[in-house]
Amino acid sequence: MVDYMIGQESPMVYHIHNLIVFLAGVCMLFLFLSFYFKPVLAWAGTLAYSVNLLNPHTTGWIAARGDLYLMLFGTAFLVLLQQYFKTNSKKFLWLALPVFFLALLSKESAVALVPIALVMLYVERNRLPSGSEWMWVGAVVVSFVAYYAMRDTAIADAGNLSVVAFFSNLRSLPEELFKMMIPLGFSVMPGYSLIATLGGVVVLGALLFLFRKYPTDSKIWMTGLTITLASLLPSMAYEPSFAGVAYDYLDHRAWFPFIGLWMIIIGIADKAKISTQQYAPLILGGLVLVWSGVNIWRIGVYKSWEPYYTNAVTSNPGSGLANLNYGSMLRDEGDWAAALPFMEKGASLSPEYVDAKVRLAEAYFKLGKYPEAVETSNAALAIEPGNISALQFRGSALGASGHTKEAAEDFKTILNTDPGNVHGMFNLGIAYKEANMLNEAIEILSKLIVAQPDFPNAYYERGFCYGKMGLFPQAKADMEQSIKYQPEHGASYFFRGRTYEALGNAELACADWKKALELGTKEAEQFIFEKCQAFK
Repeated sequence: MVDYMIGQESPMVYHIHNLIVFLAGVCMLFLFLSFYFKPVLAWAGTLAYSVNLLNPHTTGWIAARGDLYLMLFGTAFLVLLQQYFKTNSKKFLWLALPVFFLALLSKESAVALVPIALVMLYVERNRLPSGSEWMWVGAVVVSFVAYYAMRDTAIADAGNLSVVAFFSNLRSLPEELFKMMIPLGFSVMPGYSLIATLGGVVVLGALLFLFRKYPTDSKIWMTGLTITLASLLPSMAYEPSFAGVAYDYLDHRAWFPFIGLWMIIIGIADKAKISTQQYAPLILGGLVLVWSGVNIWRIGVYKSWEPYYTNAVTSNPGSGLANLNYGSMLRDEGDWAAALPFMEKGASLSPEYVDAKVRLAEAYFKLGKYPEAVETSNAALAIEPGNISALQFRGSALGASGHTKEAAEDFKTILNTDPGNVHGMFNLGIAYKEANMLNEAIEILSKLIVAQPDFPNAYYERGFCYGKMGLFPQAKADMEQSIKYQPEHGASYFFRGRTYEALGNAELACADWKKALELGTKEAEQFIFEKCQAFK
């Protein structure tokens, strides 16, 4: 909301907001790592993590802001716990409580901070929480319950929990780790890749080997492992309603959880005494330089919709949503012919996704492929019988192909479900007009004008019906209203000219026809030639 107040629809303000939150989260990460490592190692670890190859997904994509805020408030929560361990002052525990709630508001996976806190309490004190600490844990749980009650009334469910989903999604962990370090497989809508999965398994195997050779302190590896697994494993069981339609997972979600793995990696480097080696600055500098360069190049994908969806459809051609949305963006640019192949592919890849069929039906209708529009709308209605958009496009396609009676039935069905649907009223009026049921057309268009007085084409179509019935004063009044709301609509000038002609005012008729011709209504040219020679 604040972003919109400042910059309206300018993306710059939104990106600056992301950058500020990103930098604040990086500062918190440094404070967190400083609790376990010497300042120079904490600084080096923070610098390297801040430019890892997941960075473009998290900072470049405006919608990933929740992950940035989770990093900020999640690490702030952990830092306050660390201050409690240092000072034994209970105030830091209670200060952590509102920070935990802010983390939940950022992303509900922040509930993982509860088991993370319990593990940190255990490894730092070598015991279970005491009485006052249990009170604090209880307060944290109560705040989560309060959050969940708020969430339950505000956010609709968008998926289900599934054991099958849990095991099939496990491979995203090694894939994300691989892509965090190796500049391969960049995708804004990733699908599972055997290369990334095997590559991630190799990286994990290498880390396990190094961990056995240079074992880190239990505080570090237990805390780090809990941060990563508690934050990510529960999400493995989640199967979104668009599974198989959009993408298999999103890389930005690992931004906070992977600080756990990162602290284990730093711990291994510390035990191996890499920071004391003369080549250490060169390794760090080279890593930061390479990762930063790759990130600068990649983040351009988030500059606009075109590079974003180009990346999506080329890196994950099996994503129905990527193809569908690419087609929708081309549609919004007015290029329906270019949009159609992507919409067709999106719909074929997502056979149960009703919205894909609805969008495809719209594309067929706009391109004059009326039988295909009807067939695709029928397929959507077979899955969701009351879908109003599918009824709209089927009715419009039927009407445009001369089946006005069937078209009218579809629009009546829409109005039975949603009596105030202005597009349903308009299309029903058009269907009546095309069937030469002019009284019925005027009646429904009049209801539309009462419901929405600034609907210009309702006046135009009703005026056309009045003119066809010989009611020229009424037709003229409607065409004037149409011109008032759409002054560049040539057809309105043309038919107002026809009413002037019928009412005996040839001079005004010719003036309107000339205006219509200027606006591109070619039909006016013949009238000017035949009837306006005296007014040149």
